[in-house]
Amino acid sequence: MSDKSASALAVPFLGVLASLQLIDPTVANTALVKAGAALHMQGATLALAASISTLAQAATVLLMGFLGDRLGRRKVLMGSLLLSIAGDGIALAAPGAALFLLGRALVGIGVGAVLALTFASVRCVSRPDQLGKALGLWNLLIIAGFIGGSLLGGVLADTSWRLALGLVPLIALLCLPLVPLLLPDMPANAALRADWPGLVSIALAMVLFLSGVSHAVSGFTAPQFLLPTLGGVAVFGVHLWIERRRQEPIFPVGLYGRGCFAAAIVSGIAWNFAQAVVQLQTSNFWQTVQRYSTSQVALAQLPLLICFAAGGVVAGRLMAPGRRTTQLMAGGILVLVLGLVLLAGVRADTPYASFVLPLLLVGTGLAFLSVPQSALFVQEAPQRYFGSVTAFRTTTGQLGFALGFAASGALVNGFGFASLRDRLLQLGATPEQIPALEAKVRAALSSGVLTHSHGAPSKAIEVITSSYASGLAGTMLVVALLVALLGAISLLLLVIGNQQRQLEA
Repeated sequence: MSDKSASALAVPFLGVLASLQLIDPTVANTALVKAGAALHMQGATLALAASISTLAQAATVLLMGFLGDRLGRRKVLMGSLLLSIAGDGIALAAPGAALFLLGRALVGIGVGAVLALTFASVRCVSRPDQLGKALGLWNLLIIAGFIGGSLLGGVLADTSWRLALGLVPLIALLCLPLVPLLLPDMPANAALRADWPGLVSIALAMVLFLSGVSHAVSGFTAPQFLLPTLGGVAVFGVHLWIERRRQEPIFPVGLYGRGCFAAAIVSGIAWNFAQAVVQLQTSNFWQTVQRYSTSQVALAQLPLLICFAAGGVVAGRLMAPGRRTTQLMAGGILVLVLGLVLLAGVRADTPYASFVLPLLLVGTGLAFLSVPQSALFVQEAPQRYFGSVTAFRTTTGQLGFALGFAASGALVNGFGFASLRDRLLQLGATPEQIPALEAKVRAALSSGVLTHSHGAPSKAIEVITSSYASGLAGTMLVVALLVALLGAISLLLLVIGNQQRQLEA
């Protein structure tokens, strides 16, 4: 293969590799029900199996970004693919829960590193004046790979959960020999030294915080939410205190004071938060209220994903070095908020056609936020700390997605449970029946799962569907306001950042 051909294929190839980070948890969660039954996982063990890869990724992604700088990005990328293959290989062959958990933790480290390393590599395989276009194309291939991989994984999961877990290792194995053919040898900096106090403290902060927010549906005053969440925030404060005193930190703490870097963080939390809410709660709504199958839900979300992919290409082409970032992000925020407001009109009997326009707007808004946000991380990353700073984009995304997952579940529960007693009485339930029906409704609203089995109490089913629809509508309105607020803060930080750059110039 000629150098010219390899160069043209480098960015699309990086996008395909990065899509593994989206394919893996989607396929694993689809297969988890059967895997849990086969390996006798229940309760806390099953919950840990669902989250362990995310926690492992959160704890190690900055370390993997550092190793990319220290050892060479291409070498560490190949090692991360091998780790992903080994991890899912252990999980799919596991005879019991312990090895399954170990395998899933290794996969989380591997695919998280692949995402961070491919993002950092985009700059190395594209010209500076073409960075926006390259990031748009990278984003397009991520979504295309995710759509194809998740649909195929769903089909495999229907046959065998072990077969489904073999999909990501197969893709990684096919891509592995192409890495040295399509990607240049990116220089390593052997002079770098690991900042272990900083790496350990931020890993602990992320694990505690993500563990806490995953329990938000239990209530914002519940100990299982408050203790780890506040503990994570406290440990992050300790992390900042440590880093201010380090000669060679993970990356300079002063970056947090730069407007453009802070804007990248806030906007990254905003778009990941919105994406999590829309994808998770529309999926739950279609399954719980309108009884869609898993494959129907995947097809129903295609308008959002297609617009996210295509919109990223358009945003990348419109963006130029140092230009149009503010305009693109402002447009993305407006379109995203409009889509969320339209979703607030959802009712239990809303036809799918009424979802199409809001999903198109949400997908487009997400794209016009995502590409400039990615470019800001690249722009603000010092060369010496490039791997760690760009890996922090993944950390930001995890924070936003976890907050969206947790907050939306709690909001749907809260809005849906309002006036529940009155609804049950209107349906003819007696005061004696209400406690049992309320418990069933709360359980369904908390999990987003309702079995419409023959003989299920019709009153419970009717009130759950109406309550979930009401909860979703209220949630989307609150989320629209939160995203608008985060978007306004991002734009203000961008203005401050541009002023800082002018002063420095």
